[in-house]
Amino acid sequence: MAALVHELRHVAPDLAGQFEESLPGTRRNTGSGLFSEVIVSSRRPLSTERETGRFGTVHAMVGDLPDPIAFQVELREGRLLALHGDAYGQDTRAIDFSHVPFDQIFMLNDQGESIAFDPAALMRPSPLLALHQHDDHDPPHPGQLHPPLVNRGPLERLQDDRPPALLRAEPLSEEDREATRSLLIGIWVVAAVIALLAVVFSRASLFLVLVGGFWLAALLRKPAVKAALARGARALGRFEVRPSGS
Repeated sequence: MAALVHELRHVAPDLAGQFEESLPGTRRNTGSGLFSEVIVSSRRPLSTERETGRFGTVHAMVGDLPDPIAFQVELREGRLLALHGDAYGQDTRAIDFSHVPFDQIFMLNDQGESIAFDPAALMRPSPLLALHQHDDHDPPHPGQLHPPLVNRGPLERLQDDRPPALLRAEPLSEEDREATRSLLIGIWVVAAVIALLAVVFSRASLFLVLVGGFWLAALLRKPAVKAALARGARALGRFEVRPSGS
């Protein structure tokens, strides 16, 4: 839904608000995709854009299907009616769309080329980034009579002085992989519980919960985060209690 909101921001500028204030209606596995009715209050004022039809080119890999599913929203005079999923003839009868995992979300441009959807990349630049711009210089090294004329700020020094373990990926043993997978499962379980509590008790919007899930998935795919998880899993493994040999 977040990807559709971004892609259709010019066609339906209030799509995010309609998703947020909607109620779920009929949900159906069509055998080759899905249909999910979206009920928006008729008293909700709409924007001046009043398009009718199906819109969107968002795709995602769902479950174990070899090919992606295409997602579109159905609008009538600008009002959101339903979410459609087309699996391009793939058999989806055995898929529970309310629990099946999905990833690799992308959109299509006018030339039919896929463009990955990355919520983090769509965030507006923060003025705080200006704090990383410095004009300071490193003092000359005692052993150098003529230090190189290079402007190196704190950010560059941090990148250049990284410990060797961060410069290259360390090979993981099978125990490390199992521990990392267990740690990832734990993270997703905790995230799911927090999301459920937020929706049930704090009445947080489902749209914001989904955006948070997209952001967490993108974060966990970053190489630096994967390396940190591997080190954390390895550290936790040191405290594992194992039976002593007889």
